[in-house]
Amino acid sequence: MENYQNFCEIFYASHYLPIALYEEDRFVCASGFYEDGDPYSFVFSKLTGRKSPSVYVSSDTGYYGLVRCGDGLHAFVLGPAYSTPVTEEFIRSYIRKNMLPISHCEKIASFLRSIPQYTYNQFLNLLVFLHYTFTGQKLDMVQAFGITDTQFQEVIGQRHIQQSFQEWEEHRQHGTYHFEQQMLALIRDGNVEQLEQFLLAAANSTRTQEGKLAETPLRQAKNIFIGLTTMVGKYAAIPGGLDIEQTYRLIDTYIQECEKLQSEDAIKNLQYNMPMDFARRVAQQKLPARISREVYACMQFIGSHINEPVQVEDIVAFSGMSRAYLFKRFHQELGIGISAYILQCRLREAKFLLRYTNKSLGEISSYLCFSSQSHFQTQFKKNVGQTPAQYRKRRQDRKE
Repeated sequence: MENYQNFCEIFYASHYLPIALYEEDRFVCASGFYEDGDPYSFVFSKLTGRKSPSVYVSSDTGYYGLVRCGDGLHAFVLGPAYSTPVTEEFIRSYIRKNMLPISHCEKIASFLRSIPQYTYNQFLNLLVFLHYTFTGQKLDMVQAFGITDTQFQEVIGQRHIQQSFQEWEEHRQHGTYHFEQQMLALIRDGNVEQLEQFLLAAANSTRTQEGKLAETPLRQAKNIFIGLTTMVGKYAAIPGGLDIEQTYRLIDTYIQECEKLQSEDAIKNLQYNMPMDFARRVAQQKLPARISREVYACMQFIGSHINEPVQVEDIVAFSGMSRAYLFKRFHQELGIGISAYILQCRLREAKFLLRYTNKSLGEISSYLCFSSQSHFQTQFKKNVGQTPAQYRKRRQDRKE
């Protein structure tokens, strides 16, 4: 046990990536966090029961990882790690998910911004390394994260996208054009599950020869990756709703990582993880069907301030629209008013906290800015059909 605790300290001192130790899923210690206590009460429920190593991507696109030790008792959880600079939105999301006081915002912002940036691919490789460290079992990315078709990485490396019109015409001749369009569409839709199935299925399709883009196989693989990354960002992620600045930073990060790699296999691994990473990010930002961007922006604003006493007037001020017009849009698109939507969001968050945390009803009520615990309980029963205590007990009884 003491050795594992020492490892936490040494790991953080060398990587500056927060890490915590658990014994039989009970918190033991942590290194790198801004205060004492279990730092993963929100994340741990997402990772328990999964194979090791495992990765979880939160709605603010932070990466969290789980690695279990060979003794079957101990496990390490690490993160969050981000592949782009931490924004105010990321900070608010972190505060929300961990039920932290908004007054700690400055301290938490400093904590998150001190964490080095990791691309998705780098983070997965770190989990594979830790798995080897604690079990002696060497896994590659295919084994570790569920990609079972041995031809998969090779096929992804063969099919790429370039930028110029002439190259697009060459792609038509090479037979990759329709493949590329389908892949871009899935990323643009944020359809992570179908994208993975599509890429795996492509391994069984007829192979095609790519045009020569460089003098050496390694440079060829890098050029293919650069073209793919640029086009995925510009023609899938941005049209899919991902922030333009974030997209370009992510493109730059992936290209820089690619240039450091010294083998074709490493680039092929990166070439799978990159589109999957973009698709996950698009999925997190996806505009719901039949919802306008104006109303969706208000919905996101409410969600990011759910642990603050946000009122209708705050939403009106944020939107820049008149009160009457915004009320009309909410009713047309969501079927409910702004106040009702705010309550709906708070109750949805309350369900999650009741289900996955041990926070008391008083703590949840205060965190979600209900006027009192009795008001929280009244509203919960009125809208959910059972008291918060009944809801929690039934979920625990079902072991959901």
